[in-house]
Amino acid sequence: MKKLSHFLLVSLLALFLTACNIQTVEQFEQMEDQDRSADSLPTSEQPEAEEQTPSVENDTAEEKQEVKESEIDDKAPLEAIDTALQQKAQQETEEVKQQPKSEADKKQEYTKSPSTKTTKQADNKQQTKTITSSTEKQKNAEPKKRTVKISIRVDTLLKHWEKLDPSLQSEKYVPKNGIILKTTTYELLSEKDTVWDVLQRATKEHKIQMEYQGANENIYNSVYVEGINHLYEFSAGELSGWMYRVNGVYPNYGCNQYVLKDGDVIEWNYTVDLGRDLGHHWDGN
Repeated sequence: MKKLSHFLLVSLLALFLTACNIQTVEQFEQMEDQDRSADSLPTSEQPEAEEQTPSVENDTAEEKQEVKESEIDDKAPLEAIDTALQQKAQQETEEVKQQPKSEADKKQEYTKSPSTKTTKQADNKQQTKTITSSTEKQKNAEPKKRTVKISIRVDTLLKHWEKLDPSLQSEKYVPKNGIILKTTTYELLSEKDTVWDVLQRATKEHKIQMEYQGANENIYNSVYVEGINHLYEFSAGELSGWMYRVNGVYPNYGCNQYVLKDGDVIEWNYTVDLGRDLGHHWDGN
């Protein structure tokens, strides 16, 4: 009986323990289910997290904005200085451009720019041609100068020295080379210039003594040259005196009646034989 009671007691105790264990297991499982449900239900808590996240992000954005604004505030003076320096440099560049260029810069630009150089050379050539053409026109427009040549010689007296008056036998009156006036060129001043006009100009310019008889003082109505350089008619005999020729020919009329032309050559020669010692023949031969 005791054994049966003991067995029942043990059985009851086992059942009680089993029941306790079962309840404990169920409670443990319920707790695990609750934990799992808590993990599987983030929707209730996630809004709070999501609500908190934007606040953090907004704070970060505001901080970044403040940092940028502070950086802008720090950079503003530097940018203003840079802008002022750039404006000053640009102003100096414009002033330099407005200033007249130096000769060296002009030469350098002239050398660097072949097209400009070519243009300037062409312009210079054109100007030269223009000047040349204008000069040629002036030459063509201006009348050509008309000139003649004149000389005074006493070569025959060197050959007939003994005929000359002893008071005139001196180099002062008769040079050793026989030339009183070497060949000299004179411009004709008018269309009516004569041999007489040129002789007067030559003797006066070279201070050579001359004496003459006016056209109104003789029946021939012509100027008669009596003496040159103190050598007169009859100073070397009865047939001596002064004669003139133009282009190698002795005219038969007075020197004031011979009108000159461009290129004429006048020679005044002293004769001791009425021109025959000079190669002149009165018969025309």
